[in-house]
Amino acid sequence: MQYYGLAGLVLVIVALILLAVFRAGWRLGWLLPWLKGNLLLLGVLFAGALAVVAWELQQFKTLEPGANVATLEFRKLGPQRFELIFTAGAEPRSIILEGDMWQLDAQVLRWRGLGHAIGLQDGYRLHRLKGRYMALEQQRELLDEEHAGVLHGTPGWRDAWYWLDTLDGGALLETDAFVVRFIPMAEGARFGIEIGETGLTPVPMNRQAMNAMQRSE
Repeated sequence: MQYYGLAGLVLVIVALILLAVFRAGWRLGWLLPWLKGNLLLLGVLFAGALAVVAWELQQFKTLEPGANVATLEFRKLGPQRFELIFTAGAEPRSIILEGDMWQLDAQVLRWRGLGHAIGLQDGYRLHRLKGRYMALEQQRELLDEEHAGVLHGTPGWRDAWYWLDTLDGGALLETDAFVVRFIPMAEGARFGIEIGETGLTPVPMNRQAMNAMQRSE
């Protein structure tokens, strides 16, 4: 009986709330403007989201197999500390990396369904350069620190590739990632980066780079 009584009390409160609501605005003249305002707000938010997507898409480039997409040149600044001159396009960029090896990541968009049918080409965006120590003790100490050079200006919270990957893609677009892993850094080493359908390939451009590649095998 106790719970029947509590349920009855709650229903009385519900009835009082509904009575107050209908007495205050029973003609519902406010409902249409409220719905209209919310629809307008949703429209603005949707337009803003599309603008972010447009900004993201213009940073991607067509994936052309065999194309050289970047060059990397290393200058040693001190023990396990290197300056990387990264060139992908017009302006070279200086990035400081710590560790013994380097890694390069790329974000890839693959078209599916209608996009693939009408001939849209897959795209890529070079994402991040990262240094890594060979000694696990040193690497653990730096695991949570920021020792990576992000190569585009998009923060993680509005990275469309990241959100698409988190949502597990869709019928139109799928995400993929290319990685060049753990190539030793060396004074004066110069690498070219070629892209293919399945990944990135480091190409040694001088003897120092060739020696570093041999050490990674």
